[in-house]
Amino acid sequence: MPEMPEVEQVRKTLAPHIEGKKILAVEIYLERLIKYPQPDAFIKGLVGKTISSVGRRGKYLVLQTAPNQQLIVHLRMTGALLAQPSAAPAPAYAKIKFTLSDDVTMWFTDIRTFGTLYLVTDNDTYIEGFETLGPEPLSEGFTAAYLLPLAQKSKKAIKSFILDQQIIAGLGNIYADECLALSGILPMRKACSLSAAEVGRLCEAVNAVIAQGIKNRGTTFRDYKDGEGNKGDNQNHLLVYGRGGKPCKKCGALLQTTKVGGRGTVYCEHCQK
Repeated sequence: MPEMPEVEQVRKTLAPHIEGKKILAVEIYLERLIKYPQPDAFIKGLVGKTISSVGRRGKYLVLQTAPNQQLIVHLRMTGALLAQPSAAPAPAYAKIKFTLSDDVTMWFTDIRTFGTLYLVTDNDTYIEGFETLGPEPLSEGFTAAYLLPLAQKSKKAIKSFILDQQIIAGLGNIYADECLALSGILPMRKACSLSAAEVGRLCEAVNAVIAQGIKNRGTTFRDYKDGEGNKGDNQNHLLVYGRGGKPCKKCGALLQTTKVGGRGTVYCEHCQK
């Protein structure tokens, strides 16, 4: 699933192509992707509107289509938003077509069709998961002082704790493994067992790992592409994720694999304590 760096890269590459463009038509080829409102109302609510900005909150893309209206998109596992010239052929797995002014077309594509789209007007619907997002990495609200008291109250494994979107918005499985590897913390430790110093190291690691992911245009193992259809490069810079059984880049010991909270997890038993 695209995480904060991937969704931020989509935002950055999509914005120059669609900001300021009017939505001339919307064609929906798979109606169940539209979670609110009904597909006909979704189309009617968008046609004639202008995309004034492309934002992001956690793993969600937020397109401002009127002062009181937002198109909120969750890519889920394999969703993508792509902008291309209207004369170009439709991309593979195209599910929704947004015809824009100035000969631009924005496509929502999705191989596994788990993506979700919401058109919110005057706050007329509640999007579970979106409304309760915690602070993001690299934001003023994400600090050790914020995280420490929450960790002290939690008996969850630290990996499961930092994957909770109400605790940290935008962090997913790839970057959780990377953050814990960089901070030298075992993924299965209880959150409440971490010292204040360890929580401080973890916060620094979260910010560093997310910043690296954004700098490297996201991580592509299979399906992820940005708003221009390009792959990321961060998969070439990972410490542990996807490297189970390979040597640790820090100490050379073979990386171990396990499951934490049902999620595949890679770690170094020598470097992570």
